[in-house]
Amino acid sequence: MRGIIKDPKNGDVIIGVVNALRHFTPFLGMSFSNDDSLRLITPEGAVSRLTSFPFPNGMVYNPADGMLYVATGAIHCHQSLGGYEINGKCPGTNGIVEVDPATGDHHDFAGGVAGYGEGTGTQAKFAGVGGITLDPDNGDFYVADTANMRIRMVTAAGVVTTVAGSGTEGSSDGSGTAAQFAWPHAIAYCAKDKSLYVADTDNDEIRKVTADGVVTTIAGTPQAGYADGSGASARFDHPAGIACATDGTLYIADTRNNTIREMDATGAVTTLAGSQQEGTVNGVGSAARFSRPTDVWYDASDGSLYVVDQGSNNVRKVTTATH
Repeated sequence: MRGIIKDPKNGDVIIGVVNALRHFTPFLGMSFSNDDSLRLITPEGAVSRLTSFPFPNGMVYNPADGMLYVATGAIHCHQSLGGYEINGKCPGTNGIVEVDPATGDHHDFAGGVAGYGEGTGTQAKFAGVGGITLDPDNGDFYVADTANMRIRMVTAAGVVTTVAGSGTEGSSDGSGTAAQFAWPHAIAYCAKDKSLYVADTDNDEIRKVTADGVVTTIAGTPQAGYADGSGASARFDHPAGIACATDGTLYIADTRNNTIREMDATGAVTTLAGSQQEGTVNGVGSAARFSRPTDVWYDASDGSLYVVDQGSNNVRKVTTATH
């Protein structure tokens, strides 16, 4: 599972599911295919398939048109080579898919072919888009173009441009293409300061991107670990999901630490729930257990978090003090 959001109109939760199916053929060995979909969970807990397309990742609702926009594209998947299973890059739609949440009808909004290129609509190219967010003031989307190591902007008309990132893996702060990222998987827009926040996964950092493309590191270092603290004294291990509350508090799915972390407006990082011990246990704070949480979504109506707990194939709910 990868990607989660709640429909503001009816309370349905939608998650992105990627199913790798194994097929064994005598004398030919193992092959793989995917049965990917968006799953809908009603407030009563009923689960159904909304629609299907390859590799759905992060998603966002656009209040201007009521449509759901889904970041797509495989970053890694399982393949077979000479009878051995390997983990490699896979083809996907590699862009943004627009979905009607009422019917499941969908079409490519931007991108569609793996690569890198500016342009409009399907003429643009992305590679393994991991996350998407929306600036509600102007209707612009921002995406974490994961395999391209860049942050891209997509206007309401589908015009795609690069905001930050050189395309070369690294951990450099700077403006525009002078900045570097390492496989950023998630992105969130904070209305509090009108900035973007990025879970820069392979750098084990949380990065801030201003509207004019200035990138700064606000927590973590390119050294995986686990520690609460401020700025560079905090440690993460492959954070892959991020959400912003109305007061500017950030919530982070710290995937390999099996925890949900919280960062306040001063930059102080604390652990909200979970511990480094992997498991599937409900509880309060460090008594809870997660198994490689990959995404998190903040519900402003009651201050709750919805978490994709990938390793346990569960959707979890976490209460917070922020609402």
